[in-house]
Amino acid sequence: MDRRTAERGVALLACAELLTVAGTFDPLGLLVCSLALAVLPLRHRWPLGTLAVALPATVTEYLWLPAMLAMFVVACRASPRVIGGCGVLLFAAALVPWPPAALLDHSRPEVLTMVEGAGLLSLGPIVLGLLVRTRDELRHRLADLAATQDRERWLESQRAVTRERARLARDMHDTVSHHVGIIAVQSGVLSATERDGARRADIEVVREHSVRALEELRDMVGVLRGTDAGAAAAVGRTRLADLPGLTAESLLDVGVHIGVAPGTSWDPALEAVAFRIVQEALNNVRKHAPGAPVQVSVLTPDGHDALVVEVSNGPPGAEGGGSGLPAGGHGLAGLRERAALVGGHVVARPTADGGFTVRAELPL
Repeated sequence: MDRRTAERGVALLACAELLTVAGTFDPLGLLVCSLALAVLPLRHRWPLGTLAVALPATVTEYLWLPAMLAMFVVACRASPRVIGGCGVLLFAAALVPWPPAALLDHSRPEVLTMVEGAGLLSLGPIVLGLLVRTRDELRHRLADLAATQDRERWLESQRAVTRERARLARDMHDTVSHHVGIIAVQSGVLSATERDGARRADIEVVREHSVRALEELRDMVGVLRGTDAGAAAAVGRTRLADLPGLTAESLLDVGVHIGVAPGTSWDPALEAVAFRIVQEALNNVRKHAPGAPVQVSVLTPDGHDALVVEVSNGPPGAEGGGSGLPAGGHGLAGLRERAALVGGHVVARPTADGGFTVRAELPL
């Protein structure tokens, strides 16, 4: 049973208490007791006023429960000084008979009994109210403690993630940058010493891509470490306007159709996802279908509030069905995850002529 239900039960008992003495009322007592019951619903809004109106009913010795219930609410809310003052008033109202001169007609044992009864009547609701108040404060403190513990656990998990990201950044930098750095240096040496122009151009392409890979690796390491505010922006420097350059450097037979208005302002996250989808699809063609013709299209079809990115390739060329490059098996899964971040989806399926199609729809 909750507190409010218990209070309602006490208020109903107070009404029943009035019925038990209904035949002994004088007009003044009836008025005082009626007022005490009438103000009980206001005890939470004006607890002190309710107690003041209920005290005369206690003096008449007809009704005690209204003043006790009001005293309980005061004990739950007021300061210790106010609670003490109200307790003294309730004790006096319960002790002194009406008219006060009747106190002289009582014997000493009767007076002691009256003092004990008045003490219990005044102290009971005060103690109960203070207990409820302490319980509520304890519950609030426990809730605050639980919230603090949850926040500490969350902060600890974030610290663990930060430590793991720092470890991944170190491993990535130490392993990948070592090998890519050697490729960049060696290709630079070969480019400087090679006399054949065509071969020197090929070597220069290798050097440029290795240098660019080192730059992107540096930006990604900065993101993983979380210490470089500009690194995250640098990693996202992938725009739809850069697609022609990407396809030109892919060493594939690529046709590009960009059916969007030039100069259109796109969400940077959307552009980055579209760029990476094309990049990964071209990378898969190099791995699994070298020499195959590729068609890249980026458009916004009529009636579709979405950017559609599609990369289709034919069957592998004369070089065979694979380039010997390692495949981790995470490319298509990564594309689907990227598209899901902006609310889109990716469909990848083989075509009837032995090729493959990657189609992504990214909502605008």
